[in-house]
Amino acid sequence: GIAVHAGDEIKLTVTASSTTSGTAVIENVTRGQTVSKSLSSSAKLCQENAEWIVEDFEEGDSLVPFANFGTVEFTGASATTSSGTVTPAGATLIDIEQNGQVLTSASTSGSSVTVSYV
Repeated sequence: GIAVHAGDEIKLTVTASSTTSGTAVIENVTRGQTVSKSLSSSAKLCQENAEWIVEDFEEGDSLVPFANFGTVEFTGASATTSSGTVTPAGATLIDIEQNGQVLTSASTSGSSVTVSYV
């Protein structure tokens, strides 16, 4: 594992080596720590999209209270496919909504994705 603290710069690289396997590498650039995990699944990867996500999670059967995380910016975001490299510019953006209340605001610019708590 690695330690992650508020304000740390985190770099994540996911590489699909086939339709059923790959590698995920998480690097805490600020602290000089890296962890790597080999991934495999019997379900096939579509290898056709990439996602940059800030999300809530469930505990038991309900979502935990959503934390005010301020703003998260994904920079240098790209995905390389057989057709070339793509960035999140023009991507479909989905904001988090709970109980009819919109909790986030997402935007893209070039190779950056910015998600803010509202």
